Amino acid sequence: MSRVEEILGLVKHVQPFPKVAQRVMGLLADPETDVRLLAEVIQYDEVITANVLKICNAPYFGLSRKVSSLREALVVIGDKNLKDIIITSSSARFYKGAVGSGYELEQGELWRHSVAVAIMVKQLVGKVQGVDSGAAFTAGLLHDIGKRFLSSFVSDDFERIMARVSEGERSFVEVEQEILGVSHANLGGIILKHWEFPEDIQQAVMLHHDPEVLSKEPLAALVALSNALVISMGIGVGADGLATKLQGEGLRRFGITRSHLDMCMANLLHELEEAEELLQL
Repeated sequence: MSRVEEILGLVKHVQPFPKVAQRVMGLLADPETDVRLLAEVIQYDEVITANVLKICNAPYFGLSRKVSSLREALVVIGDKNLKDIIITSSSARFYKGAVGSGYELEQGELWRHSVAVAIMVKQLVGKVQGVDSGAAFTAGLLHDIGKRFLSSFVSDDFERIMARVSEGERSFVEVEQEILGVSHANLGGIILKHWEFPEDIQQAVMLHHDPEVLSKEPLAALVALSNALVISMGIGVGADGLATKLQGEGLRRFGITRSHLDMCMANLLHELEEAEELLQL
């Protein structure tokens, strides 16, 4: 069995993404969905239920009394916040432990980086027409999921990868593809297909290191830009470093200015601090 066959074979054994989360996300896409129906579905996932109640009772919402009912919590949180909470609490289980160690990321840093990219996506999504904010947050949160499953393989070939990167002609992700037969971006897209996520989210994850991505699908461009900005801030910089070659002129497509980016980056630090308290990053 070749190395790439071994890696792709693992996808068949990847723990399924919680079906409850998928069901809730589908229900939230329908504006007519009743809170009672949401509560009936969510109650069957104790992790999601616990997180909804915990986050709702956090100082962030400033409630004068404790919320103990799931149905009441859903009313307080609102649909938009609920989408983010559902996908975040469901994704967290895949980032436990030192899952990014093969990329020289400390324990918890891959998860922190992923949350930061999702937050940056939320900051920028208003500038990109035709992109659903919920899909954008999901793609941002899961863009590096391939690293979680490719990490041990990267660790095995780390010296070979870094030796070729040091030659200066190719990025880490390009050498990763060359040596392992699949990059973490491609593997991430394959995993999301296995999890039955929508095709536009699969593509956004798969293309987030494509140097031409800013001229491609808006969702993919948004995720790639957010990832590059978060890395430039030093959040989640591992062995692969700034492994993207985005061209700045592509920003004009969305009317994003340098001052707007600076504001988004400043806001990110504030929101990430709140997220660290809520999610125990």
